[in-house]
Amino acid sequence: MTELRIDNPSAAETEDLAEHQRMVRRAKWLKIYHGSLLPLLSGIAGLLLWELAVWGFALPQYLLPAPMQVFETMIDRWPVLMSHLWYTVVASSVGFVIALVLGIVVGAAIATSRSIDRVLYPWLVIAHAIPKVVVAPLLLVWIGFGLKSGIIFVVVFTFFPIVVSTVTGLKSAEPDLLQLVKSMRANRWQTMWKIRIPTALPHVFSGIKIAATGAPVGAVIGEFVASNRGLGYALIQAVGSLDTPYAFASVIIISVFGVTIWYLAELVEKLSIPWHASQR
Repeated sequence: MTELRIDNPSAAETEDLAEHQRMVRRAKWLKIYHGSLLPLLSGIAGLLLWELAVWGFALPQYLLPAPMQVFETMIDRWPVLMSHLWYTVVASSVGFVIALVLGIVVGAAIATSRSIDRVLYPWLVIAHAIPKVVVAPLLLVWIGFGLKSGIIFVVVFTFFPIVVSTVTGLKSAEPDLLQLVKSMRANRWQTMWKIRIPTALPHVFSGIKIAATGAPVGAVIGEFVASNRGLGYALIQAVGSLDTPYAFASVIIISVFGVTIWYLAELVEKLSIPWHASQR
């Protein structure tokens, strides 16, 4: 009868295993440190320096409020700020969805038709080159006062990046791969669905992330000139009355909203194209 023999790990193997475990733990802590702890410490240090600068140089509140004053104003006027935020969120969301649909459709048409490309693309470039703030008074005359002006401004701000990224993505498919599927008698729709769209998705999501951060900007500018609600309107009112803490509170909420939209777009990108190299 053969005796079953189990060799115990040597001291060197045990030490190597312990060293490997220490390296794994160290890598996890470094990931947490660089990914979360370091940005948090940087933000706290920046706020402390801001607070010390205000009190050290005795800056008046209307010129530069201290972070604690901004925080207190934000707490005191939280319901009002949230009502303005909701108005801005609606304008940003509706305008962004409209721009997303139109941008992908127009981009696909430009990428798949040389005639449409030659006719339409130059006009899009010219329209994008016009400063958006210059058009604001004209949009007020053409569209009127209220939520729809903010929505149109969001569309204007977010449409072009989506179009450009869609065109670039659909045109970036490998020519050899296109020739291969053509030799296999794939029709235009099969080529689009199997080759062009998967190749285009990373480019499209890059444009979507850029456009997503532009949506709050468009909504706020629309509220500057053509609304009596929203964070843009609140900001204008605060600056006009030299209520600088309230203005800073509005700006902070706008910034947090923009960052939130960016991370939501990144999350959708990770769920949609987990196979892409950028998500590994």
